[in-house]
Amino acid sequence: MINKNYKSNKRFCVITGANAGIGIETAMQLAIKGYHIIMICRNREKAERAQNEIKDKSGNEKIDLLIADLASLKSVENVAKEFKQNYKYLHVLINNAGIFNRKRIETENGYESTFAVDYLAHFLLTNSLLDVIKNSAPSRIINVSSNIHLYFKINFDDLMSEEKYSSQKAYANAKFALVLFTYELARRLNGTGVTVNALHPGHARTKMTAPTKKRSKIFLSLISPLTKSPEEAARTSVYLASSPEVEGITGKYFKNCKPVKSHKLTYDESLQTKLWKISEKLVYIF
Repeated sequence: MINKNYKSNKRFCVITGANAGIGIETAMQLAIKGYHIIMICRNREKAERAQNEIKDKSGNEKIDLLIADLASLKSVENVAKEFKQNYKYLHVLINNAGIFNRKRIETENGYESTFAVDYLAHFLLTNSLLDVIKNSAPSRIINVSSNIHLYFKINFDDLMSEEKYSSQKAYANAKFALVLFTYELARRLNGTGVTVNALHPGHARTKMTAPTKKRSKIFLSLISPLTKSPEEAARTSVYLASSPEVEGITGKYFKNCKPVKSHKLTYDESLQTKLWKISEKLVYIF
């Protein structure tokens, strides 16, 4: 069924992890608004199903697909090159993809996978596409973080979680890093017409957050009324991507479409710069 709310729009939007969960709902809502969506996904079969679903439900045929494994820095570099070969403009970049590993896994680059996928891949992708984003200004960069960063401060001595592994701490490390990255990048891009903001989407009912142990299932059933559907969780991303209310607003952390305070240490400019320099070395940007 064609969505009657669809309106043609010439703005280009890249969304990582756009084939499931919050990502597909973000893509769907922006597709209805008429954005030309470029999905960056790992699994082609699943991504093509999502691509067709978005087209069918939104009425928007401008839904493209690029394949990349964010656990591989080489793959991230390649998808950025592929984008530049095919598109001249990028008005919105939504760094949405994320994983939550209950066991420690290393990537081909030797990095802890949660930190590599949730943060480092997006640091590299953003920097690789930054020239196109600047040339497309006014444009927006949106980093999907989490309020878990409020409860675990980033551990610079163990960014790769090589000591006693905790899935929550590894996830918090990556999401804390995304907020620091947001503020540092916003300062660096001041005056360019490019805004950078981070957000907490809310606790969404997605496959990534699905429990695996009986005790966890019981706990989830108790807190279920407090969680959001993926559609609801996507609203802040869509708001930051499309609302005229936030035009020119940069270097903020949002929840429920409103700016809120992030962890107090995320405002420390020395930590922001420290992470940036470490990240450059980790992704081989010199």
